[in-house]
Amino acid sequence: MPRAAGDRPQVVPEGSVNFAFIGQFAETTRDCIFTTEYSVRTAMEAAYQLLGIDRGVPEVFNSTYDIRYLLKATTRLRDGGAVDLPGPNFLKGRLLDRLDNSQMGVLLTDFGLIPEHAGTVARERADDAIE
Repeated sequence: MPRAAGDRPQVVPEGSVNFAFIGQFAETTRDCIFTTEYSVRTAMEAAYQLLGIDRGVPEVFNSTYDIRYLLKATTRLRDGGAVDLPGPNFLKGRLLDRLDNSQMGVLLTDFGLIPEHAGTVARERADDAIE
């Protein structure tokens, strides 16, 4: 179901001095609902506002558009194994040829999702580089 602004109340509604909404039932910025972090962040926001504490709530880790985290998750889901490329061998070879010396080919090789091929070899262990 699509979500729109105003679907949920603010963490501390306007005029409230001893009441707040927390967790998935409250609206806060730049975060994904149904995560533990969201619930903790809204609770911190409520406590800070209601108690008058001048302290910021920790920022949301912005990994939404970082493909390295998606590749890292894919590697872990596959228990570190390479992706089985579909189709006949000549198509697999052509796909690997197209990925040679490209940024995507380097990333896929770094994460062990495709085998090293011609000009594309793995650099440092990519899993460790982004932790």
